[in-house]
Amino acid sequence: MDARCLDPSQVAIRAAYLSALQLPVDALAVEFGSGTGHVTKDLLTMAGAARAHGIEPSPILAQRAIERFSDDERLSFEIGDAKQTGLLAGSVDLVLMHTLLCHVPGPEDVLKEAYRVLKPGGVLAICDGDYDTATAQIADFDPLDQLVRFMINQNVTNLWIMRQIGGMLTECGFNMGARQGHGYVADGDAAYFMTVIARGAERMAETGMLQPETAEALKAEAVARLRANRFFGFMSYVSQIATKPG
Repeated sequence: MDARCLDPSQVAIRAAYLSALQLPVDALAVEFGSGTGHVTKDLLTMAGAARAHGIEPSPILAQRAIERFSDDERLSFEIGDAKQTGLLAGSVDLVLMHTLLCHVPGPEDVLKEAYRVLKPGGVLAICDGDYDTATAQIADFDPLDQLVRFMINQNVTNLWIMRQIGGMLTECGFNMGARQGHGYVADGDAAYFMTVIARGAERMAETGMLQPETAEALKAEAVARLRANRFFGFMSYVSQIATKPG
């Protein structure tokens, strides 16, 4: 998660849609599914919020965020459920869901909660992967691509959430705003994709789909491609802005 959050190309994707937002002075922004806190901090530096609060279901990740950003009094974090946040109705200027909804069964419940806590005129910002486009393939029958697809299918509930989000938002009562596509190409040390491939290989070995030595060989193949400048990793992201009617 940290590798993805700190990847310069991923930072650029967040800046592309957060920096365009116009928030009121002293705006309170809340991230649903805040992970280790890096994206929550972007709500201050990119979106211009005065205060940012992260709600994260994993105690381990929430504690990491608290420890990492405890010196910034504008940031706060708690363990919580995006479907039942406990926030006051009509109390928040911006709700962010960055790579959250793809993991959540019943995403409509999360959208309804965002609608409830937003002020009239408040903004909802969503960005998620179009995960069916994720690939490391450089030729037919590329085994590394199978590792990527396996790992994504193990961790993503809905590969096509951003193709379906418009109808969900409309049903919840939101007004649709800007939609953008963001292409992500692994660059440099390809830390995010290398992590996906490594975990995919390890998970396949754990489930008995691969022999351990085969998993290690595929991980080594990914490293060898990277060193030879033959590694390729790509995935599309889509951001969607919506507003609660004023």
